[in-house]
Amino acid sequence: CSPSRAALMTGKTPARLNFEFVTKWRKDVMPTGGPRKLDPPPYTYNLPLEERTIAEALRDAGYRTGMAGKWHLNTHHETYLGWSPKFGPLQQGFEWGRETFGGHPWAFRGADDPYEALRDGEYAPDSLTDDAIEFMSQGGDRPFFLYVAYPYVHTPVRPRGRWLAEKYREKLGVAATENQVLYGGFVETLDHHVGRLVEAVDRLGLTGETLIVFTSDNGGHPEYAVNAPLRGSKWNLYEGGVRVPLIVRWPGEVEAGVRSGAPVSGTDWFATLVEAAGAADEAPDSMSLLDLLRGGSEEPFEQRELIFHFPYYHPEKGFEEMPPEIGVADGFVSQTRPVSAIRVGREKLLYFWEDGRTETYLSLIHI
Repeated sequence: CSPSRAALMTGKTPARLNFEFVTKWRKDVMPTGGPRKLDPPPYTYNLPLEERTIAEALRDAGYRTGMAGKWHLNTHHETYLGWSPKFGPLQQGFEWGRETFGGHPWAFRGADDPYEALRDGEYAPDSLTDDAIEFMSQGGDRPFFLYVAYPYVHTPVRPRGRWLAEKYREKLGVAATENQVLYGGFVETLDHHVGRLVEAVDRLGLTGETLIVFTSDNGGHPEYAVNAPLRGSKWNLYEGGVRVPLIVRWPGEVEAGVRSGAPVSGTDWFATLVEAAGAADEAPDSMSLLDLLRGGSEEPFEQRELIFHFPYYHPEKGFEEMPPEIGVADGFVSQTRPVSAIRVGREKLLYFWEDGRTETYLSLIHI
């Protein structure tokens, strides 16, 4: 989660930032020894303040900057995922911010679930979405940049309202696991609240002036999501772990319904948004997607080098009990060992640091 968000914010790869694992409590240290042949690097706890973020670049270009939701780029402050008063978003270019989990179960730790009795078709309220809409509604004619970081569909996966679980139990059939049933309801919950954001943009008369980007930080959790036909899941560098959804809406600028197979990265949003805003900032691992989004050629992206680096072991606990093989839609959290990868065009190489082993792949399907 954290490396992807750091890359998104700065336009730099996690390896360049030395930010390759999730943030932790200050007391936490990386496990070593046992089945681990290599000692992983220590955790990175905070995104350094000297790193220039999208929010800082757009703020300096005259934009209102706001964020609601999951920051996850500082060591937990007071509570799990708590924003730091020194390294939080308000110290990294965001003028406005709301620290909230919305309707996610993280918001109800130690309390009874207040939304179990929702009527059919009724979704639980979500303060994160409410706050984001409030921000968009303010500020007059001044342009804005809003980062909405939903904790959906992260574990614990628990859609609020029994009707959602019943709907997906029937929709997915008897072959579906209970985890997949609950995940289906969770995805629909996210879809509903994202829809509220889009409707708010339209209601405010901002449709043609607003670039909306929907994306994610990593591939799906294998116990819930099916990443097939891609191999692997979050925590590893096979395609199931590093390919994520990317949907863009910008009426009048981006043609609806068009698909692209260009290999792009979360780092690219820095250059893209900076160019769209008419600013002059640059980031070393970021390519602007603006021309591509407007129907331009994929050629500049086809032979670019995409670098991935994960110098850790996962899972952190119970590593030796997990299956060593990483498969396709097998439903297991498998062993991920220190690994790096490079992709150029349709060719990809993985390098495993324990023994110097390599794996090479050629994609024959342009997705």
